[in-house]
Amino acid sequence: MKKEDILAAYSEFITKHNKRPLNMATFAESLKISEVEIYEFYSDFSVMDAEIMNHFILNAIDLTKKSSDQGESNKEILLIFYYTLVEVLKANRSLILFLLPVNQGALNGIKALSSSKKSFLDFIEENEFDTNAFQFLPDGSIKTNVIKTGAWVQFCSILMYWLKDTSPDFEKTDLFIEKSLKLSFDIVDSSVAESFIDFGKFMFSKS
Repeated sequence: MKKEDILAAYSEFITKHNKRPLNMATFAESLKISEVEIYEFYSDFSVMDAEIMNHFILNAIDLTKKSSDQGESNKEILLIFYYTLVEVLKANRSLILFLLPVNQGALNGIKALSSSKKSFLDFIEENEFDTNAFQFLPDGSIKTNVIKTGAWVQFCSILMYWLKDTSPDFEKTDLFIEKSLKLSFDIVDSSVAESFIDFGKFMFSKS
């Protein structure tokens, strides 16, 4: 059995039963394959959880690249990405709600997003999401980490909002995306971001 078929069967099981299989042995038995065959690709259900989420993120990134024009701004590209991501996740909401339970309070650090984080931040780095506010920082790891940290925090906040959204067709999430991106770009395109970072460096030096 192919790797993709195993993952699809696992996703279907969760969606149907709202729980994971009892263990890898019973899951393998339901697929009429040996447990060892699954271990050739996945050592644990948590690894499969992460790959499922990463599949959705990569799908949204791929669709964004196909629908984006070269002349579009960073903000426009991110808007396309988040609107696309919501559409991708919407078709699999029951599965996503199981993998990312909203009662955990925060998404940052959840193992199911471990692979997704790398894919998303690679997308950010690939598109050189830089802004005027960070020009005072020297090029290199510090600037990259500042941009990536902010982008990931925003990603988690948007995803968490969607998970909790109960509005028709998740229309409030669309508004949240628009306002969140507008606020973040308004901040980083002004001197506010530089002041925050400068103050943070001062406080850190005093600690």
